[in-house]
Amino acid sequence: MNRAERRRQRQNARKTATAVEPSQSAGPSSKQQTLIIQQSLDLAVKHHNAGDLHKAEGIYQQILQADPNQPVALHLLGVIAHQLGKSDIAVNLITKVLATNPDYAEAHNNLGNVFKELRKLDQAVASYLRAIAINPDYAETHNNLGNVFNKLRKQDEAVASYLKALAINPDYAEAHYNLGNALRELGKLDEALASYHKAIVIKPDYAKAHSSLGTVLQDLGQLDEALVEYRRTLELDPSNSFIRHMVSALTGETTETSPKDYVRELFDDYALRFDDHLVNNLDYKIPVLMRLAVDHLTNGEGTFKRALDLGCGTGMVAQNFRDVAEEMHGVDLSPKMIEGARRKEVFDALYVEDVIEFLEHPERGSFKYDLIIAAELFVYIGSLKTIFAAVAKVIATGGMFVFSVETLEKGDYKLLATGRYSQSAAYIEKLASANDFSIELRDPVVLRNAKPSPIAGNLFILRAAAQ
Repeated sequence: MNRAERRRQRQNARKTATAVEPSQSAGPSSKQQTLIIQQSLDLAVKHHNAGDLHKAEGIYQQILQADPNQPVALHLLGVIAHQLGKSDIAVNLITKVLATNPDYAEAHNNLGNVFKELRKLDQAVASYLRAIAINPDYAETHNNLGNVFNKLRKQDEAVASYLKALAINPDYAEAHYNLGNALRELGKLDEALASYHKAIVIKPDYAKAHSSLGTVLQDLGQLDEALVEYRRTLELDPSNSFIRHMVSALTGETTETSPKDYVRELFDDYALRFDDHLVNNLDYKIPVLMRLAVDHLTNGEGTFKRALDLGCGTGMVAQNFRDVAEEMHGVDLSPKMIEGARRKEVFDALYVEDVIEFLEHPERGSFKYDLIIAAELFVYIGSLKTIFAAVAKVIATGGMFVFSVETLEKGDYKLLATGRYSQSAAYIEKLASANDFSIELRDPVVLRNAKPSPIAGNLFILRAAAQ
């Protein structure tokens, strides 16, 4: 809950506690019991706002012993359940409140928050709209509705929602920030810059706004200015591994690999729009090109007993090989990408794990893969020495190792200003030789049609020698 929401909850707690008649007649008088409930709610909300969920939960439970239908206690108990990751319980509690208090705008808003977390986005939209119908000046709900529209790729509707929130509360830093995100998605970078700047003026220590401002400045080619914002972000949030990675990229420091939490968060956020964005925005054809290359080498007659898709994402590559693989396994660091892959039903086994840790796990030696695929995985891994050695241990004799890399002319590997890695053909040749692979194919390809120019890469197929 943000500050405005906390004030609203405290006010609502006092108002509702005063208005509700207690359900028990024995003991203290009705007036006394109402006063006790009001005081208890105030104390519980104080603990809740301070982050002491255990104490707040205990007091809410005590209130419900006195009045089982007390709406504020039920509602905020539902909020705590949501904060503790117990979303089903949260839905049940808040829905129970709304059955008898249908005009409780805060409860509709928080039910929307739970649905958003559960990725039930249409239900989230419906809950937010009910809250707004009850209270049209509920700025937080307009902002929350905008966030869901953003996830639904309805950026125009998102912008409209954020503007409504800001019309109600012009000093709402989070709404300015979110508006910037939506404008950036629409390609309106100058307007996005203005929104991020407004968020920072209101809230100078807003690390996310500094980070996003840096990203847009980088998109605009203003790298020195972007670096300033990234460094300011690190001052405010030293644990931000993505920004630390980008500072390395912009200062010419080549690290060995991207931080795991950065990659996980990046693709968890990207999961819902991954396929659509790659195909329709970036003209991504690597999965098809990989299959064509394998068919070329096998005269279209290759079949594989067991295949492994490293960094499988939502399964776009695996779909192109499913008909020639008796068994298909996939591994990815992002849980939400794996959810997307599971929905496609193209894998026989899926693993949420770092690819190197997966390959080096002792049980991997109990069977071999005769096809291993890695589509654009290596743009997030600079040094490939460890992964090549790990692949060599789990690939069958004569097995194919199919992968793509971003083009590098000199050196082994490099961290680019984009935050992606590139590897040279000479580096791949050196690693192939060291791990008893022969290079069967190397084709120059366009990895994706990104702006300002297409990204050039190489598609490789290596074959494992007898071990």
